[in-house]
Amino acid sequence: MINTIFFSLLAIFSLFVFMNLGKIKASKKQTDRDNRINRFGSRRGPGNQRKTNSTIVEGEAEVINDKDEK
Repeated sequence: MINTIFFSLLAIFSLFVFMNLGKIKASKKQTDRDNRINRFGSRRGPGNQRKTNSTIVEGEAEVINDKDEK
């Protein structure tokens, strides 16, 4: 009984903290930098201008069979 109450209060408190911390946003200095991690495939420079150099390499795929080599 006491465990149920304790863990229920802990869960409610955790949700409250999570919801309040979710409102905090990154500053402009953090979001508009050159070496930002490319999470969604788009390359954007300072001022949200699209960069021309891409990290995608064009080429053909080939099948590698490990079973044939043994």
